[in-house]
Amino acid sequence: MKRLVSFMVTVLILVLAMALGYALAKWGGPPRGEAGRSGSIASAVSTVETVPIRWGKIFQSSTAYGTVVANPRLEQSLSVAFASRVLKLYVVRGQRVRPHQPLLRIQASPAERLKLAEAKNLLHLAAVQLRLTEAKRRLEFATESDVVTARNALVAASLRLAALRRLGIGPPMIVRAPEEAIVLATPAVPGRLEPRGAVLLDVLPMHATQVKLSVLPLEARQLRLGQKVDISVAAPGGAIRQPGTISLIASRVDPDSGFVAVYVTPAKPRLLLIGQYASGRFHIASRVGLIVPHSAVLPDGGKEIMYTVRNFHAVLHDVRIGLSNHREVEVSAPGLHAGEPVVVVGNAELANGVPVQPVASSAASGGDAANAAPTSNQAGKQGNQP
Repeated sequence: MKRLVSFMVTVLILVLAMALGYALAKWGGPPRGEAGRSGSIASAVSTVETVPIRWGKIFQSSTAYGTVVANPRLEQSLSVAFASRVLKLYVVRGQRVRPHQPLLRIQASPAERLKLAEAKNLLHLAAVQLRLTEAKRRLEFATESDVVTARNALVAASLRLAALRRLGIGPPMIVRAPEEAIVLATPAVPGRLEPRGAVLLDVLPMHATQVKLSVLPLEARQLRLGQKVDISVAAPGGAIRQPGTISLIASRVDPDSGFVAVYVTPAKPRLLLIGQYASGRFHIASRVGLIVPHSAVLPDGGKEIMYTVRNFHAVLHDVRIGLSNHREVEVSAPGLHAGEPVVVVGNAELANGVPVQPVASSAASGGDAANAAPTSNQAGKQGNQP
């Protein structure tokens, strides 16, 4: 009996102790977790990086690829106006030559040299005939008309011989480079007899290289002659970049590639070598509007969103995307204004209305850097103007 009473007293004491502890925890002190909740609220203020929304001009750019080629309108074919034999060839295909540098040595064919000999002989005979006719005239065995005829024959023979010599028929001659150029082809073969007018060498002036780009038909329709292009050519020490201008846009689509050929004249063609792979970056559209960096826009279930900061709170915007380039994008939405800070770092963790601490981004939007040419610096300066 004593054991039962002792057990019941112990249970009663435990129940009273638990009830007292519960009462103290609920009414006798601060709510449970109050300090922790205060700390979480304090830590909920996110630090974000922002840049101001810019009002200006944005250029949408595209890149096309191709090779360095010769300008066919400036190629030069070297030939002579008489049948000849190539005695020696001094250059090879692809060689760069200086002005007046020897290219090949040729000699007129036997038939052409025979024509020269006949012309010389005809001139000698005409001179002798004129002297004889003048002597007869003095003896009155010839008329004045006979003298005039003999003189005309001498003049004709002299002109014939001079014409053959102007063509180059005579001793072996050296064909020289007309200017600084590149040897494109050497059709001439030493020892072979070449007909009159046959091409002996094809050369290209150093200033006559250009870049042939393969452009999508839809983009080619938006290009114009004289438009600026930023050319980049691969090189062992790094890409060679220089500006260029569009000189020709083909009016047909290549059936094999499906692209349109666009020819670009570089500012410094001497830096390019025929056959090099090249790329060209050019503007295909431009528009004036509100511009933000790409990092400011986030995808959200088939739409794009963006956060701005007002009164140290994040404001959610559903935005429409316009033109874009490799760095910036055009946006539009109700309530957006130029100069308003937009979140570019930390926006993925935000929600509408949460408190934030904005900090100016070190990678500010900067119209100069964003719109700077894919073509030229002047295009970037235009991007800063509203």
